[in-house]
Amino acid sequence: MIALNLIPKEQKIALRNTRLYEAIKESLTLLFLFATIIATLLWVSRYYLEKELVDLAIANATFIASNASTDKKISELNARIQTISNVQANFISNRRLLEDLSLLAPTNVAYQEIHVYRQQNLVELTGSARTRNDLVDFKNQLSIINWIKSVDLPMASLIDKENNDFIIRLELNPTKLPQL
Repeated sequence: MIALNLIPKEQKIALRNTRLYEAIKESLTLLFLFATIIATLLWVSRYYLEKELVDLAIANATFIASNASTDKKISELNARIQTISNVQANFISNRRLLEDLSLLAPTNVAYQEIHVYRQQNLVELTGSARTRNDLVDFKNQLSIINWIKSVDLPMASLIDKENNDFIIRLELNPTKLPQL
């Protein structure tokens, strides 16, 4: 095959440079176009991701706030359950104590009120006795019971000979209290 060079050498170089310039120009245009498209996509994705991050932060704050209130409610409930457990564990029934006190009362002595103060180990009996001797006998009966430490009968209750109203305070011995 024969190659004919009909174009002068300077024009050949100029033509080659022109083609090279056009190719480089096209390549740079395409590169700039791709860079612009990628930059736009990155900017849009950054905007979208920032929006999602803000939404997640708001949702997280809401979730934490709701969890904090739930935690507070659970803590309050646990405290109540603990209090109830303590009360139930330390509970001593007054039934046997009240039964024993009712059996001790002679026929001429009647109770109007019985107050039991567990923390102070104190029982307060309010009532009336037909005679002073009935009231003194009742006080003496209470004094000999082993689960009663002391019996306090004010002297004002012994002034009248008949129909004596009284308030007797019994200090209890908690280790010897009647159990169920």
